[in-house]
Amino acid sequence: MKLKDITDWSPRWSTPLGTMDANAPVADGVLVGLNLWGTSFINLVVECADGRYFGSLRAPGPVYAHVLEFLKRNHRRKLREVIDAEIDISDVVQ
Repeated sequence: MKLKDITDWSPRWSTPLGTMDANAPVADGVLVGLNLWGTSFINLVVECADGRYFGSLRAPGPVYAHVLEFLKRNHRRKLREVIDAEIDISDVVQ
């Protein structure tokens, strides 16, 4: 299963200028940071050519730990690659 199929992503990203953008160019940016927020949200920091963007994703409770570990292993990869990557959650979803 792909990561983008089991998580909900930010519809808008905080831009380097501090505004919110629904069309932020984060796909080619590099995942450089993760922060936990509660028990289902993970804040993301993506480094792009014009600065850092901030957004979040929500992972359902049963797969949250898998998603977090997956993101940690994919640190410093392009966000586009991370979103489209396969994640194994077979031991959680039956």
